Amino acid sequence: MFNPDSAKDVGIRIQSLRRRCGYSIRELAAKAGVSAAMISYVERGVNSLSLSTLQRVLVALGSSLAEFFAEKEAGGEGPVFAREQMRVVSDPERTYTILLSKRLGVQVEMFDEQIRPSRQKPEFETLKCDVAGCVLAGKLALDVKGEKRRTLRTGDAFYVTKGTTHRGYALDGEEARLITVYYPGSY
Repeated sequence: MFNPDSAKDVGIRIQSLRRRCGYSIRELAAKAGVSAAMISYVERGVNSLSLSTLQRVLVALGSSLAEFFAEKEAGGEGPVFAREQMRVVSDPERTYTILLSKRLGVQVEMFDEQIRPSRQKPEFETLKCDVAGCVLAGKLALDVKGEKRRTLRTGDAFYVTKGTTHRGYALDGEEARLITVYYPGSY
């Protein structure tokens, strides 16, 4: 479930990116760690992806959530990113407001994230960029593969270097809100 784009629009855009990269459905599925059937269903608008799975597919395509959902006309110039030009995307577990997206001269992507509590922990991910964040509200569990889980509270910050396998999720049955920055952008 994505806002504001429909599953069909997302599927068409993924198919376009896949073809531009010269990948078959099976090649993209293998690179993203998902099934070929899933990619096929998504491209046809039959199913939608969670934001974390969409993120893996976009990384395999050399893109990012910020780049994928950026408004073409909202490229803008100068140092200001107007609130009305920011995109909001969500699924049942998360909502992202894309605060800074890729454009000429911008080397980071920044998100306002709202992570809802879930019965299941999210999958681990390994990004091709560094990610830093600050918890604005709630508690966030930060799991780095092979290390002890860390609990971050309001005001705590984190920094995870590229290539580090990790995941973050809300704790104590309440939503966690944080600001995250990806460097360089388009993870």
